[in-house]
Amino acid sequence: MSALNEKFVPRRLRTARLARLLLQKELAELVGRSDTTVSKWENDEYSQEPDASIIPKLADVLSVEPQWFFKPTYQTPNASFFRSLKSEDGKLRDKAEARLDFVEEIDQILGEYVEFPTVDVPDLLDGRDFRTLRSDDIEHYAKMLREYWLLGDEPIDDLLLVSENAGIVVAHDEIGSEKLDGVSRWGNNGRPYMLLAQDKHIGVRRRFDAGHELGHILLHRHVSPKELSAHFKLIEEQAMTFAGAFLMPECSFGDDVYSLSLDALLAIKGKWKVSVAGMIKRLSSMKRITPEYERRLWQYYSYRKWRGFEPMDDEIAVEQPHNLKASIELIIEEKLATPADLIRQISLSSSDVSELTGVSKDILEPQFNHIRRMPMIKASQLSELGENIVSFPGGKIRH
Repeated sequence: MSALNEKFVPRRLRTARLARLLLQKELAELVGRSDTTVSKWENDEYSQEPDASIIPKLADVLSVEPQWFFKPTYQTPNASFFRSLKSEDGKLRDKAEARLDFVEEIDQILGEYVEFPTVDVPDLLDGRDFRTLRSDDIEHYAKMLREYWLLGDEPIDDLLLVSENAGIVVAHDEIGSEKLDGVSRWGNNGRPYMLLAQDKHIGVRRRFDAGHELGHILLHRHVSPKELSAHFKLIEEQAMTFAGAFLMPECSFGDDVYSLSLDALLAIKGKWKVSVAGMIKRLSSMKRITPEYERRLWQYYSYRKWRGFEPMDDEIAVEQPHNLKASIELIIEEKLATPADLIRQISLSSSDVSELTGVSKDILEPQFNHIRRMPMIKASQLSELGENIVSFPGGKIRH
């Protein structure tokens, strides 16, 4: 299993703190230290480490195992992609990225027991600068990926299944903001990771979010954090365009749109498993509707009070990630590790592992129903007492 470092790893503390939405000052108050001290603990440039006596308290406050702080780690050079870079969302972005770090940790430990699907996401851009991509180029790459994965032009039945089969690690979590629908990045191990928000439990929303993150994974695998910051709006628009093109191929989807009305779009929603709002945007990008007609559709859309919740949103199933959950269940079922051993190796709480992977907490924390075995008089003692015991209805009495 994964070895531990002899020294405290500052980045591990920062990750755990951000995952709990705590500021350095707040963590300092919880463990009885100054915020300056916590800042130094998290900084690689300082040699100051928490003393041994404070490690259990840090672990308890941050809901991790003490060994979490001593596991090897690395700083990924790859960008993490979010829907919003607004300053007010900064704390939740930090949380989501830290939780994605948790997902990578879970994947690394499970990978010591099971073999996940090989990464099969082609580098279609082949070194092309993402800044040169136009809408037609993205349409082309979406079509190429469908062809590469042998998906044809019909609706994709389960996008998360397709993604996981291609070696993408998918997890889900309550992020805490409607503006942050997910986060994705390429790990240092050459495997892409995707964390989807569960804040709105709507099937069509989940599919489009997954398509959006898949767009980042395909189009922006070589984008650095600095490039993301400088070209955020363009990168988000590209991922949005990709999601629409990948989920709704122009030819087959266009053939199904028999009328440019809301009711006609609603009629094919169940087949394509995308929102009416998504269809309107797709028709606009396909130039099937004029900007004026698109505005009219949005007016009708608002008039019907569909913003936030459309008809059929509660009928289309929410796709669920499977591989992490199935791996944990397999490891425990085959007795490759006990639940306690597995949690100890991952070094996160069972609640975190359950929330991120979907595995039942009952599996990670099995409940044992023991029946108390009462003391009994020895048989030899009963034989000696036998002549002094007589039976009577309802029991025995000694005389």
